[in-house]
Amino acid sequence: MKHYFPSIIFAALAMASVTGIAQAAELTVEVTGLKSAKGKVMVAVYDKSENFMKQPYKVAAVDAQADKVKLMIAGLPAGDYALSVFQDENSNGKLDSNPLGMPVEPYGFSNDAAGNYGPPSFVQALVQVPDVGKLVSIKLR
Repeated sequence: MKHYFPSIIFAALAMASVTGIAQAAELTVEVTGLKSAKGKVMVAVYDKSENFMKQPYKVAAVDAQADKVKLMIAGLPAGDYALSVFQDENSNGKLDSNPLGMPVEPYGFSNDAAGNYGPPSFVQALVQVPDVGKLVSIKLR
């Protein structure tokens, strides 16, 4: 029995790691409507309504290119998410706005959701990401 015990533990650990990998999804985000190749495209992924536009679950960035960019966010558990995106044209790490609070840099949300007098709700921007992954396209405004 002593000889089988290490093999059983190794097999159990191997199965657990394979199961964990299979449950992680890859989210591909395609951002269109870039007007220039200046700065970076910033993506924030939110997993809870109460954190939407406050505390992202994951963030990613890619150098801007003319017209569109694509980036992958790996390791997401299957579930419901909302995404916000903006092109940080001056690379200062934030979405710049005018004195009235209106964004002056291109921005967008999953489902191309739009809010009235502010960002859309989490539910309006919600996308379901299955364990096989998903492609989400967002057009910047």
